[in-house]
Amino acid sequence: GVGRVSTYDVAGQNQFHKTHGFFFSASNAIFILLLSLVIGGENRNLPKLCEEAKYWLRFLRASIDKRIIPTVIMAASRLDSCPRGGEILQQLAHCLRKVFAGKIIISLDTFALDCRKARQMTGMS
Repeated sequence: GVGRVSTYDVAGQNQFHKTHGFFFSASNAIFILLLSLVIGGENRNLPKLCEEAKYWLRFLRASIDKRIIPTVIMAASRLDSCPRGGEILQQLAHCLRKVFAGKIIISLDTFALDCRKARQMTGMS
């Protein structure tokens, strides 16, 4: 078998940030950063998504052992409301790979979720 797999959905609200470190200790972990392509009915552009992603990636980097280089897979929800979301997510992954080179491994495999239907996901590479 593959081994044991644990998943954690950590809340993004500020009051929960102190608890995140409890989940970031595994040296063989793969992190999924899920961003929303739409907030308040408006599509988010690449610079806005990039700033949010950088915040969470810096938070992750600061929360784990400096000897560990974490792997992160980018995912985005609300593809149904943002037709170019998959393309934007790919651009975001490429941009973040440059910013975090040598500190975080950003996978170029990304996943955009269509929230209208259960189990509807588009994998892009």
